[in-house]
Amino acid sequence: EIDTKALKHIFSVFRKRIAPKVKLMAIAKSNAYGHELVQYAQTMERFGADWLGVDSIKEALRLRKDGLKCPILVLGYTLPENIQLSTRYSIDLTISTKDGLAHCAKLTPREKQKLRIHLKIDTGMGRQGFLLEDMAKVTAFLKKHFLKETIAGVYTHFANAKNPSFPKETNEQISRFEKAVFLLNNAGFTPLRHACATSGTFLFPSAHFDMVRIGIGLYGLWPSKETEAAYEKSISLKPALLWKTIVGEVKTFPRGSGIGYDFTETLPPYSKIAI
Repeated sequence: EIDTKALKHIFSVFRKRIAPKVKLMAIAKSNAYGHELVQYAQTMERFGADWLGVDSIKEALRLRKDGLKCPILVLGYTLPENIQLSTRYSIDLTISTKDGLAHCAKLTPREKQKLRIHLKIDTGMGRQGFLLEDMAKVTAFLKKHFLKETIAGVYTHFANAKNPSFPKETNEQISRFEKAVFLLNNAGFTPLRHACATSGTFLFPSAHFDMVRIGIGLYGLWPSKETEAAYEKSISLKPALLWKTIVGEVKTFPRGSGIGYDFTETLPPYSKIAI
């Protein structure tokens, strides 16, 4: 069961954490972390989420075909043959490689007018993204092949933004991201800037920029024990999802009993288990 009242409370918690001008992206990727993609996205849109973030264009198309109007960003990789679909259904794509840009540049002029991409910058996560030292060549390519409106966003992801006692690495990532944004701005592009996920939204308000991306937090879960310890007295988060089942059998086992395939667990004395 998913408690929509709890979801609404959680949404309001994060909406109040950010400035009115800062947009809120609700992350619905991977079937909304098991909360059911379409219904969760519809709920977030109803609450006033500015954007939805999904893992794949398959998820984005599902939302569009179910009537979702909210701006959608595909956070994962999009196969070259599916890039054209994004222009047809008003879906923003993450592009994080030179090959990705090259595939986008092959679209027809009409398709390019409808193309919207968010550049992913790798500022220290070591995952998706252009490195800072590549940005001069990237911006030159962008100026040559794309309209300014095509570069709709630029973003990064923090590797270690979960502990308020150790901000050094995240501050370094913020600095590298700001340098990448400066290069884009200097080339005439003014994309939407976003960097913070759940923990970053709590711990690094200076990095809220134009939008924050809230995933695990919007489901009522803390991103780390350190973040919870820092904010649990002032912020109330409660999981919105409750698992229920039917118990078919209950039994008590003596000390040392093994249960499961390959006796996965050896039980302490008088353990009661439910099937």
